[in-house]
Amino acid sequence: MRPLILVPTVFEAVQVFGEGARDALSSYGHVTARYGFRSDGTFEVEFLGSSHAPSINPNAHGLAGARTVDVTIEVCGFGLAASGVGAMNALARAERLFRPIGSDLCNAPVEGHPATILIGIAGTYDVLRAPVGSVVIGTRATCDGIGAGAGDDFVAAGAMGWSQGHARKGLHPVQDSIDLATWPIEQLSHIGALDGIPRGGRVLSVAAASGSMVDAQNRRIRHAEALIEDMEAFAVALATRLSGGSLTVIRGVSNAVGDRDHRNWQTAAALGAVSRVLGAAVGLVG
Repeated sequence: MRPLILVPTVFEAVQVFGEGARDALSSYGHVTARYGFRSDGTFEVEFLGSSHAPSINPNAHGLAGARTVDVTIEVCGFGLAASGVGAMNALARAERLFRPIGSDLCNAPVEGHPATILIGIAGTYDVLRAPVGSVVIGTRATCDGIGAGAGDDFVAAGAMGWSQGHARKGLHPVQDSIDLATWPIEQLSHIGALDGIPRGGRVLSVAAASGSMVDAQNRRIRHAEALIEDMEAFAVALATRLSGGSLTVIRGVSNAVGDRDHRNWQTAAALGAVSRVLGAAVGLVG
């Protein structure tokens, strides 16, 4: 079963995969792509039989050359609500709605689940550890904003005893955090794909992005361990978990959290870095 790559928006997908992805994703929301890995350190991505110029991948020399890996790319939607629903829809389309191990309805393949990867942009809480233009591979996703109250009076769902991921046979309940699949951190380090970028960090998934540095500071007080802020990782991880699988998150850092002046953002650089790291990851799992 091919890797499933989820992306919140068509804009981010085009920045990562090129213009060849735009028409299919805009019209249908999903597309099959083929990565062709070459021994000269490049890879090429094809969509629906249309070939585009290869993207230079300096890490490809650590991969087996002259081979292909097919992937499914699907737009899951922007924000906690849309991305959770979109992820579940994508998992259903890919026939990945397996049950947890131990369930009476377990029908997961014996060899385990194929890779499910969420990509896109995020803001950084720490420009030294995760500078703008770098990539963060998520280690844990935490939800902020679902609960009761606001500001200093906010109480998270988990603190009130409300589970966002209900317990099932063979599946423990989830409060406000979910562990992410971190296999790329170990595997990519062997081929030098993580040189110069953080090896991993915690993701804070929010219902509304921080609108100011004050918002960012307040959130960092509540979640001192958070390295980056996004709007999808927790919801997509919850959907993947309920299907019996796990999620890998690869995010490009486009801006400092709370900075809403897009003149300071480096979206193209961030998503270009995601493209290179994702290509190396696909080469390893395919």
